Amino acid sequence: MEEVARHDGRDGTYWIEVRGEVYDITEFVAKHPGGSILTLGAGRHATTLFESYHLGSGVGRAQRVLPRRARHVGSLRAEERQSYGDPTFVDTLRERVARHLAERGLHHKSGGWIVAVESVVLVSVFLVAWWFRATEASYLAAIVGGLMMARLGFVMHSGNHHAVSRRPWLNEAVGTTMDLIGGSSYIWKVEHQFSHHCHPNVTGLDNDAEIGFPLLRFHPALPRKPWHRIQTVGLAIGMSFGLVKWVLTDFVYLARGRATHAPFHVSSGQWAKVAVFKSLWFGMHVAVPVVLIGPLHGLLSTLVMLAIAAYYMEGIFIVNHLQRDLVPVDGAHWAEQQVMGTANWGAGKRWTNWISGGLNHQVEHHLFPSMPVHLYPVISPVVRRTCEEFGLVYRDYRGFASALADCMGYLHELGRPVSVVDPEPVAAE
Repeated sequence: MEEVARHDGRDGTYWIEVRGEVYDITEFVAKHPGGSILTLGAGRHATTLFESYHLGSGVGRAQRVLPRRARHVGSLRAEERQSYGDPTFVDTLRERVARHLAERGLHHKSGGWIVAVESVVLVSVFLVAWWFRATEASYLAAIVGGLMMARLGFVMHSGNHHAVSRRPWLNEAVGTTMDLIGGSSYIWKVEHQFSHHCHPNVTGLDNDAEIGFPLLRFHPALPRKPWHRIQTVGLAIGMSFGLVKWVLTDFVYLARGRATHAPFHVSSGQWAKVAVFKSLWFGMHVAVPVVLIGPLHGLLSTLVMLAIAAYYMEGIFIVNHLQRDLVPVDGAHWAEQQVMGTANWGAGKRWTNWISGGLNHQVEHHLFPSMPVHLYPVISPVVRRTCEEFGLVYRDYRGFASALADCMGYLHELGRPVSVVDPEPVAAE
């Protein structure tokens, strides 16, 4: 893997590892139907990415095409091969989901265009709200801007997961709304699609399991600090400044070439994109409001916008993984680990799916990350039934309120003495 890691794009070459076999995909990238997303696995163990992004029968086709379109470099050393587990669950689930969609005249990309249309509407309203906030010191516009910013966080999530269209350029365009609202779509892909989706709720691998540490303790494997006794209050206060940190920490990650546990190569093009969009963001939300309406209202209205966006967007995100007994066991198949490390709320309902940007169907999303979120309520009954058949707990809270209550209760429990925290799970047999 040390040799594979050297080919992460820094010298213009890309190598990926899939089920112990190493491929040079440098020439294949330009011809890849899914676009440059293939390079996200460069220099890494890419089996989970490879299998989770090829839906239904597409997995089999991709496994046959890869050796023909990419150069087979060699096989990974036995001691460095990952445990892949039994694929029976995911194979059965994919077959059932494909049949379920076909019976309804749908396919795995149906409805993705809705997110593209929504992103245009959201950007338009966001810019209008910004204008009224920056010129009229309107705090109502700041609130509306915050809501639009959170919704843009949901659509960029779909775009960067390539869940909008079969056309790579359209996915990239929607995903770039992440850059418009202050983040970096490139760093987000590394952090979220590689670090989080490949290893949900696994410390040392999933960055999200360690967000806020040492100020906050989100995982039983992390050491407890005295101040964690009041971390529920700390989270409620700290969340309001969460997006301020988000805007700034990308520079640190870019300089290090690593986002906590996820190393990455930064091209000159990525540096330029971050510089342009960060400059645009600071100009729009700091410089222009301060000049037009003064530093007090200019900065305060921006902070109100960021706080509203954070409570809406991060509030939705946090309840999906910060719950009791959501630590996957070692040795299980990647698809089973997705179910073990995630929780739903209000599954099967279209209105909860819309208000959460599809993230209330977290189990479905982790199993089918490139599927349009509008299909999650459709496939939810199939996923639930198949999980139960295979002895996997399909966690689904009745609504957001009950999910949030259990989340806060577990967070409080994690802040108490170590003796009351659930022990870590044992490895799968």
